[in-house]
Amino acid sequence: MLLTASQIDPSLIPFLDASNAPEEAAALARLNAEQIEPTIRRGLGYKLRFYRPQSGQNLRPEFEEIYNDVQLRLLKRLRALKEDPTQNQIVNLRGYVATVTRNTCDEYLRQRYPLRRSLKDKVRRHLLTHNEFALWEDKEHNWLAGLSGWEKLGRPLNDGDLRERLNVEWQSVDVQRLELHDLLTTIFSVAHAPVDVDDLTELIAEFWGIEDHAVEPLDANTYTPLDEQLTAEINPATIIERRQSLQLLWREIGQLPRRQRVALLLNLRNPHGINVITLLPATGVATFEQIAETLEVPAAEFEQLWTQLPLDDLHIAAYLGATRQQVINLRKTARERLVKRMSGLK
Repeated sequence: MLLTASQIDPSLIPFLDASNAPEEAAALARLNAEQIEPTIRRGLGYKLRFYRPQSGQNLRPEFEEIYNDVQLRLLKRLRALKEDPTQNQIVNLRGYVATVTRNTCDEYLRQRYPLRRSLKDKVRRHLLTHNEFALWEDKEHNWLAGLSGWEKLGRPLNDGDLRERLNVEWQSVDVQRLELHDLLTTIFSVAHAPVDVDDLTELIAEFWGIEDHAVEPLDANTYTPLDEQLTAEINPATIIERRQSLQLLWREIGQLPRRQRVALLLNLRNPHGINVITLLPATGVATFEQIAETLEVPAAEFEQLWTQLPLDDLHIAAYLGATRQQVINLRKTARERLVKRMSGLK
């Protein structure tokens, strides 16, 4: 491998040089423990600090959903890097992981909290289109806002200090009646320092009473044992270690009757109701085209289905021309057959 440290992060060399699956898994386990997981969790903690489920709900499913998504994206990129290091270079692993985490969070929050995301976009547009304001990115890739000329003032005012100043200064101000321009001007005049855009958005959302309500988690009765086989302890090393068994499982799925395959794969989800069929192409077990072929669905039609997965039993029933109970029975029979067949292969 003719790559220099300026072209690729040196910490990736053991993974790239691994000549077999055990060595590859061991190298990935070290990367995951030392760099990948801490960076993802630090990024998620920062990006999700304002987004809380409704009272009585647990934040962990949301947190783990994004965490698993980031891990899968990274695994796909690392596999591409392994196949062709010259075309898929990662110069700074921690920086790349942080960027993927941030982008994944933004996609998730845009879908899950549309009102808050819409407000943030509105704030950003206003800052960019009015010369008296400024919006810029700091060295840690966080977006800051303030008055024009503040770009070199240094670290932003933390959320606690900003709220303390506002509580003192705004006793007689009806902030709910202020237009965005006046509200931004007043906040910056009180802050006397740059403000993180997420902090700023959260503050304005509270002032204007903007609140998204998170979607209720799926009922525990919809979880399937097969999904637990695919998603337990998701991290790159675990997936690589289990790739052979996943390939065997995929082969056995292909031997099921077509209606059982459809009932099983179109509903494939983890214990939080999250789509996990993406594990198959991400781990190299089966390509998108191979999944479509196994389902006996044209690639163009499956491309439309892909964005809607996992489907619930009523949609699968309509797709198969069956009843909901028949779909449940098909999936149950498929699971039982797979368990029996996989046990016989051990």
